Amino acid sequence: MGTAKSVSRARLGSALLALAVVALLAASASAERTQDGNLIVSLNGGISPRELPRNQPVPVTVHLSGRVVTSDKAPLPRVNWIRLELAWRGVLDARGLPICPRVRLVGADTRQAIERCGDAHVGSGQLFARIFVPNQRPFDVHAHLTAFNGLSEAGDPVVLVHSYATHPPVAFVIPFSVHHKKGGFRTVLVALIRRSAGPWPHVANFQISVSRSYYRDGERHSYLSASCPVPKHFTAGFLSFARATYTFEGGKKISTESVRSCRAR
Repeated sequence: MGTAKSVSRARLGSALLALAVVALLAASASAERTQDGNLIVSLNGGISPRELPRNQPVPVTVHLSGRVVTSDKAPLPRVNWIRLELAWRGVLDARGLPICPRVRLVGADTRQAIERCGDAHVGSGQLFARIFVPNQRPFDVHAHLTAFNGLSEAGDPVVLVHSYATHPPVAFVIPFSVHHKKGGFRTVLVALIRRSAGPWPHVANFQISVSRSYYRDGERHSYLSASCPVPKHFTAGFLSFARATYTFEGGKKISTESVRSCRAR
C-alpha cells in the first residue's frame, strides 16, 4: 500500500515537473528580444495550424511581428536592412502564382493596390513608424501593409510589401528578395530600405500575416508550407521559428530569434 502511494506520488511529482517545464518554456517563448546599448529589438509570431506532419510540408499561415524601441526613449535610428529568416523547414513557393509589377503599386492606396494586384495578394498587416521632420516634433504614423508576389528587375522572386497611411497620406513599396539556403532557416527574406523611402525607416513596430492558396495545373498549391521536424520519439517540441536581423544607420546590427511549439502528426 505504502509502495503504491509512493509510486503515485512519484508519478504526480513527475507530471507536475513536466507541466512546470512546459509552462516555463511557454513563458520564455512568448516574445523574444535582444538589447544592444539603448536599442531593443523583439520578434513574435507563429504558424497556424500548429499541428503539422513531421516530414511533409503542408500549407500554413505565418504570423510575424517585430518591434524596435530605445530603452532611454531616444529617437529611433534609421533601419537600412531587414532580414527575416523562417525555420520549421519552411517553403515559399510562388510558381504559377500571378505576379504584380511593382509599378502598379507606386502611389496607390490600399484599395487601389488590391484592385490592381489582387490576384497576387499574399498577406496583410500593420506598420507603426515614427516620422522625424527637421525643426518639428516627431509624430507617429499608422500604416496598412499589403504583401504581393512579385519579381525583381533580374527576374528573381520578391515579396512586394506595399504600405499606405491616410494621415498623412503617403504610400511606398519595399521589396523583400527571397532566398533559399540549407540549415535550420531555409527561407530568407531580405529588404534594403532605400533613401527614397524618406523618413519612414525609423520603424517602431510591424505585424503581418502571410498565406495564399492557389491552383496550378489543376492542383492546389500553397504560397507558404511548413512541417514540424521534431525527433521521432517526440510528438511535440519547441523549435526555432524565425529570426530577424536589423542593420541600422552607422553599421549596428542586432538579431533576435523566436522559438515556438509545434505538434507532429
